[in-house]
Amino acid sequence: MTLKCGSSLLDVTCMGTKTDSLQVMLDTSDSLFASIPTLENIWFSIDTRNALIHMGPVAALLLNQSSLATIHSHSLKEYFTECQEWFQRKGGFFYLLPLSSFVGNKGEGVYYNGKDWETGPLPDPHVLYNRCHSRKIERSSSFQKALVRTLDRGIQVFNSGFLSKDEVYNALKDSPVLSPHLPDTLKGLHSLEKMLTLHHDVFVKGINGSKGRYIMRIQKRDDGYHMQQNSFSPENPLTFPTYPALYKQLKAWCNSSYLVQETIPFLTIEGQPLDFRFLCHQNRNEDWELVSSVARIASQDQFVANVDQGGRIEKPLAVLQTIFSPRESVAIMKGMKELCIHASTLLAGSIEGHFAELGIDIGIDQSGKPWLIEINSKPSKRTYLENDRIRPSVKALYEYSLANWTNKEE
Repeated sequence: MTLKCGSSLLDVTCMGTKTDSLQVMLDTSDSLFASIPTLENIWFSIDTRNALIHMGPVAALLLNQSSLATIHSHSLKEYFTECQEWFQRKGGFFYLLPLSSFVGNKGEGVYYNGKDWETGPLPDPHVLYNRCHSRKIERSSSFQKALVRTLDRGIQVFNSGFLSKDEVYNALKDSPVLSPHLPDTLKGLHSLEKMLTLHHDVFVKGINGSKGRYIMRIQKRDDGYHMQQNSFSPENPLTFPTYPALYKQLKAWCNSSYLVQETIPFLTIEGQPLDFRFLCHQNRNEDWELVSSVARIASQDQFVANVDQGGRIEKPLAVLQTIFSPRESVAIMKGMKELCIHASTLLAGSIEGHFAELGIDIGIDQSGKPWLIEINSKPSKRTYLENDRIRPSVKALYEYSLANWTNKEE
């Protein structure tokens, strides 16, 4: 028979046993299957008519780092380990695919051998989760060629690229459901003076910024223009007497595209900005569902609540109940969840590429109304509270991979 994993094939000899099971004997001396470690559990689907044995689900995570040293020191190492543990417990196989192997078509990955991570030849995955953290690399011709080659082999790649802030806004702004929850937004620094005249308080955000970087809050006051920023200068805050002085400084700092967005007076905790991060994932029915949520509270010296900028995380409902009644808090949480599902569904269905996991940031104003701040396709894995458990996003990745493998083999 033929053992099939993704598009990788291996001839094997099979024989029945006295216990009515099937014993598979394979020569792995010179094949992509040679490095597969001993697996306690793995799903097989046997197609006797075509003499095929389908092995799965197999998922790989694409990341920039390639050496074992960088894997051991990687900020997502705990996430890698949880993925490996959960896939093995449930009957799947998970490994890491370095960018160099992906682009070079080497068929080599990093897997856990039961004691440590090591590198070796591995068969194709059914699902490839793109966690490449460089927009420049994703735009390169070598990456795009590798992406096409991967898709041609029948591998499901999800979150195939970064999302820009203007791309997200343009996809959502005409929705009658979502538009009331989007701050007034214009593209380009040339729109700043108009927006300051209208709102007196705006955020200026790099359309390709991430982790709370390259963000400025600018307020128009009687004594001039006040700016808070977190990426361009150690001086903070800054004051400019005139608009031309402010604009001159912005042009010196900002070489790429920016959005100008009205500032919504969001709720605060002890005077610090508060927002909520929701993680949404496609399920086995290709519907979007919420898998986790946290409240994020900014650190004392920050005006954004991102964890990468020092923000801390708390349980959302508990935080809401310090401000609203229990009933109001439950209703607000329900409204935020519905907003996330609707935004995920609309966004994934209207932009190029395939997306199966999205991180959504939402702020709440004084009335309890939710506002959609941002959606990103490389959501942080640090926004998780229950460190002694397998995180929901890991379980969602397995269920998505299992459904993809099952549907493909059927």
